[in-house]
Amino acid sequence: MEENDFREVWRWVLSVGDSILSIYKSDFQIRDKGGNDPVTEADLFASEFLFEKISTRFPSHGFLSEEKTDSAIRLEKEWVWILDPIDGTREFVKKNDQFALSLGLVRNGEAIWGVIFNPATGEFFSKNRNTFFAKLQPPFATEENFRTLVVESTSVLHPLEEAVPIASKPVLLVSLSEMKEGLFADSFWQDDFQIRSMGSIAYKLGLLSAGFIDLIVSLKPKNEWDICGGIALLDEENFTCFPLKDNEYHFNQKNTLSYGLVAGKKSAVQYLESKIDFHQLSLKVKERW
Repeated sequence: MEENDFREVWRWVLSVGDSILSIYKSDFQIRDKGGNDPVTEADLFASEFLFEKISTRFPSHGFLSEEKTDSAIRLEKEWVWILDPIDGTREFVKKNDQFALSLGLVRNGEAIWGVIFNPATGEFFSKNRNTFFAKLQPPFATEENFRTLVVESTSVLHPLEEAVPIASKPVLLVSLSEMKEGLFADSFWQDDFQIRSMGSIAYKLGLLSAGFIDLIVSLKPKNEWDICGGIALLDEENFTCFPLKDNEYHFNQKNTLSYGLVAGKKSAVQYLESKIDFHQLSLKVKERW
């Protein structure tokens, strides 16, 4: 993989972002896949668009998407692209802007590159040598926006500097549904953290990668497509991330589910561990949505 390959993927994501935003602003069609799991024409279009682009440019690579029938062929591949065309489809349907496209690239099970893009807000998170963040204006598929990504990709995000002291109460993002279900009802969550709820886990991971929040905790299952792109943006020097019912992430598995998630700035994860033993936290993890 060369730098020009990743830049070309940015162009594809900008283009599909315009289509997603156009559908988002329209009276789009919604279909329920079952179990209150909606899919929209934006999900389906983005999935097919990126599959066609990726399979043409990288014919030897595997591909996994939430909205495409899976194939065991990907398990044999060194390189695999993992896509959630819209993570947070329920939020997309509500038109509340807490959703994002998530695309990750895995090599031999390790998430090495990713992009998170929220077309409703214009927030774009990705990496070159370092993770970067850009705020873009629609229409997205312009040379001006592409140049912005190229320029921002050469910079280092200042919010990631650990020299800056963490707030006395770290900003913790949790799932809207998990909050409503009372999974964070224990008093210490409110007492020891600035706790906020939000939809898309991919969007949360993007915000974390740019240093805008300190910590994410989830107590429900996550699919590879939910988290792969975001995990790829969290470098080991500044962040710690792991599933609560396993030791580490290893992507492109036959079973795409992992259980529970902790991701945060290193100091925030250490702070969390000082408040609750991670074994005890793992006992609170649910194995179903």
